[in-house]
Amino acid sequence: MSLEFTGLILSLAIFLSMLLMPITSRLAQKIGAIDIPKLRSIHTTPKPRMGGIAISISFVIICLIFLPVNAFFIAFLTGLIAIVITGAIDDIMEISPGWKFLGQFLSATLFVYLSGMQVEYIGDILSIGDIELGKTSVIFTVFLLVGIINALNFADGLDSLAGGISVIALVFLGYFAWSVDREGLMIIAISLIGAIIGFLRHNSYPTRVFMGDSGSMMLGYVLGVMLVSLSHTAPQLPLSALAMVIALPLFDTLSVMTWRISSKNSPFLSDRTHLHHRLIDIGLSHPTVVSVIYLAMFAFGLLAIMLQSKPDWVIFLSLISAGLLVFSWFLFVRRTGIRSKKWTIHYFDKFRQSDIYKLIAHWLDRWHSIGISILVALLLPALLAPLLGLSGGKVLMLFGLAVLLVFFSFRTRRAADLSILHGTLYLNIFALILVYNLSVLVHFSWLHEYISALSAIAWLWVVLNLAFTECKEIILLSDFELLVLLIIGFVAFIFMRDLQVSPLVLQAVQHTFLLSIPFMMVMKINIRNHGQDHLYIFLPVMALVIMATRISLA
Repeated sequence: MSLEFTGLILSLAIFLSMLLMPITSRLAQKIGAIDIPKLRSIHTTPKPRMGGIAISISFVIICLIFLPVNAFFIAFLTGLIAIVITGAIDDIMEISPGWKFLGQFLSATLFVYLSGMQVEYIGDILSIGDIELGKTSVIFTVFLLVGIINALNFADGLDSLAGGISVIALVFLGYFAWSVDREGLMIIAISLIGAIIGFLRHNSYPTRVFMGDSGSMMLGYVLGVMLVSLSHTAPQLPLSALAMVIALPLFDTLSVMTWRISSKNSPFLSDRTHLHHRLIDIGLSHPTVVSVIYLAMFAFGLLAIMLQSKPDWVIFLSLISAGLLVFSWFLFVRRTGIRSKKWTIHYFDKFRQSDIYKLIAHWLDRWHSIGISILVALLLPALLAPLLGLSGGKVLMLFGLAVLLVFFSFRTRRAADLSILHGTLYLNIFALILVYNLSVLVHFSWLHEYISALSAIAWLWVVLNLAFTECKEIILLSDFELLVLLIIGFVAFIFMRDLQVSPLVLQAVQHTFLLSIPFMMVMKINIRNHGQDHLYIFLPVMALVIMATRISLA
């Protein structure tokens, strides 16, 4: 798959999802698919659900355009329709767990029966030889799919949580699909990532709309299908490594169900024993909890890549050990009553009372427009520097990225929108600096020294503001910011390495990832000091358009 093809699929999925979201939100309000806060709920006001319908429709449209219609696709689509209908009915009527389970079982069975795909080997997880499932493989596969569907359904307890962890899981499963040349599964992963990102535009904390069971169960179904398909068609990929990618929600589901059964309650009872509830209960804020789970999910994915070539029993032992370590720590925190505290540093209290501190703080407050000057300086190379030549498709991608960023960041007035704005601006700055760094490899111009020096100035400006002004919150990454950083970091340091590109190109991409961070911090300081004035916020977007225009006219 070419870069242009990947970008086209991703962009179309994002646009479709964003366009459909307001429609499904209004539909949910008209038919009464409203989530009323309950005792276990985190939100306090009624919110429409069924956002999963927008995700599903945009995802299916992209798949219909780009995937061949074969036995696998028919089986996949049939099961998908069954699970989405089940979820939509629950969003409207709140059916019992038994009926939901029946719908999950039906969708899983339809896929396994129509596709013929099943998990036939668990692997040598006990160091006694490969464990073959034989005649029980169909039953095992169906219940594995049902388990993954429930795991994602249970994970949908905080704003952007189920969507974000699904994006992370799809990144790693898509990587495994790429490693064994399964292009169809890669298209599925990229399409769903785009559909989810379009949804997150409306679902980041504090949310406008929930995905509902029509979304969370669909996400679990797709992740389960990808896992089963990879296990069936690529036996060189250990099942334990694939399972490690979605281990966190699976472990959470198992631990919660075990706790409920041991307490003589139904395993489907609604309570506050999930991982995200435990983290909220120890005093962490909603965005912090989501970020912590994102990082843990990403760590499990990295562990899966690191261990995929190891013996099966080593991977399985690592999987169990990592899960026990994580959840035993949370259990310890829960039982001991340890709570998160906001620590205040008192070491610099005297210094803060000094004249020099007040002088620097006053100077920073008076000259806060320096931050905008740094961004203007970042734009200048797009006007003046010699740039590398790009194919028409890649130039079109730059224009498309600029349009997408403008559209994605439009009407950013709420806290959730600010998170989206920060993430998209980092992506914009990354694309800008990447072209600069790649241009250096072609023209060997002054550009490398210029960007490195400007990045150092940006770091200095950020450090001064952190030390002498009240803007400590800029170092805290919101859910969407963190998600963008994790994905770009994965591409730069994992995926690009395995592409076996030129060492100079690899170094340029990795260098770009690091250089972009101080400029994102500068942008956050600017937004904090000046508000969300679109004129300077879209300076990087303007630079991207100018750059693409220069390259296309060259």
